[in-house]
Amino acid sequence: MSDLVDPTPPTSGTARTNWHHLADADPIELRDPLAELLGVVPDGEPVAVGFPDVVLAAGHACPTVSGAYRSTQLALDDLYGDELPVRSDIEVTVGGEPDDHGLGPMANVVSHLTGADRETGFAGFGGYGGREDLLSFEPLDGPGRTFEFRRRDTDEAVRVSFAPHAAGISPPGEGETSVTDTIPKLVAGEATDAERGEFHEQWHDRVQRILDAEPGEDSPFTLRYPES
Repeated sequence: MSDLVDPTPPTSGTARTNWHHLADADPIELRDPLAELLGVVPDGEPVAVGFPDVVLAAGHACPTVSGAYRSTQLALDDLYGDELPVRSDIEVTVGGEPDDHGLGPMANVVSHLTGADRETGFAGFGGYGGREDLLSFEPLDGPGRTFEFRRRDTDEAVRVSFAPHAAGISPPGEGETSVTDTIPKLVAGEATDAERGEFHEQWHDRVQRILDAEPGEDSPFTLRYPES
């Protein structure tokens, strides 16, 4: 979705963000018991976190950010069905190390959505509504970047793997060009208006394809169920 203006009504004195070239995705709705306890939202009403929220937090929209967003969306849909997912009740294992290329930023997106955080997360009020130690890094088998989401109330879990090459967004083969080839010219201020426009369209087309993808053959996403 290009030339998109955030439809959310602004708070008093705050202008709306004029999102130019922003992909379209359904928001992720969750219950946040801590927000309910503090009166931020009415009891039982969902908190909606949309793709613009994670783009704002990450500072950009890219295949990594959209891959983490869609991975979380698919996992929560699988684990909760028609129920609302519950923040502070979701544990996440990130397959790899924090300094693995792109994995730290993906983990930040997952944390932003689910509330699951590392040892620096909020401890809660007497343990209620805590987020700390709900997100960890350790090796996980899977194609591409793999995340395991687990419900603490039922112990049900699902692993979502994100393999960008399946969406046709991996680095090009020998002799081929890539959308990223234009980035050095953009950074140097040497790209023409036509090159900038073409880059933006190609870049955000990749983002949109990821957000639209369903798990399955030739998909960037794979869902599996770990052994208990």
